[in-house]
Amino acid sequence: MNVKVRMPKLGKKLRTKKYWIKELLMTILATSISIVLTFGTAHLIEHHQKMKSQHRMAMMVVHDIDETIHQMEKADSLIRAFSDLQITIMEGKYDGSRDMAEIELTGNDPDDVKFTETTKRIFTSNVDTWSTIGKVDFIDNVSGCYLIRDEYQTEVIDPLHRRINPGDKLEFRPLDELLHIDVDYYVAYSTEIIHRLKAVNELNKHIMGISDSELDKFTEKMVGINQDDLDSVYEAVEDEYMQSIFKRSDAMQKYYSKKATKKSNKKKNSKRKQNKR
Repeated sequence: MNVKVRMPKLGKKLRTKKYWIKELLMTILATSISIVLTFGTAHLIEHHQKMKSQHRMAMMVVHDIDETIHQMEKADSLIRAFSDLQITIMEGKYDGSRDMAEIELTGNDPDDVKFTETTKRIFTSNVDTWSTIGKVDFIDNVSGCYLIRDEYQTEVIDPLHRRINPGDKLEFRPLDELLHIDVDYYVAYSTEIIHRLKAVNELNKHIMGISDSELDKFTEKMVGINQDDLDSVYEAVEDEYMQSIFKRSDAMQKYYSKKATKKSNKKKNSKRKQNKR
């Protein structure tokens, strides 16, 4: 860092005492101004960089919580689909077989929804992140958001998953047991948590002065896999899988139906032969 210092003109003959004092004072003043400008400018640049890093880190965290809400809403849709299908089956309006009803109900297990852990891990375990953000109220609020996410996992997703599929492997529970699951409780709990998290994250945006349009621009610039594209792939694979299951189920029904018909005809022919004798 270069600091310019004004040197007194010592080469010239100092005619009076006042002249010397004036030159000395001018030198001190020029040096002081130079130091203030140099260090002041460096401080302003450093402060600007710190504020920029703080804002960017805050947007990353807020974006992660928004993505958490999106995942919760997907889980909520699965839970509601499970509830709707239960009612359809109990009302006798379901067109498929019992086996297919078991498969479809099990397919609405919210455990398929997963939360990303990277940003949460950085925020909760790295003290440098807290010092970068700086605002205690924002840090406390975000910590509360991740506690709400943990609550959704342990109080909604996990217990409902254990009721739908209690084993380690995918097993289809008997239809009557699936119909007796009180899913309305989980629907209500899911709705309450999602609304609570949305409200808390809006407060996060307010604390850090983050607008929705600014957050949208930040999200667009992020390099990564597009979740909507992934969802489309998953839906296509799931549709193909379900069509395969339906096709196999129809084929098995036709096979066993033909087998039962042949067995019945064989018995009838046997009785006819006995009657002729």
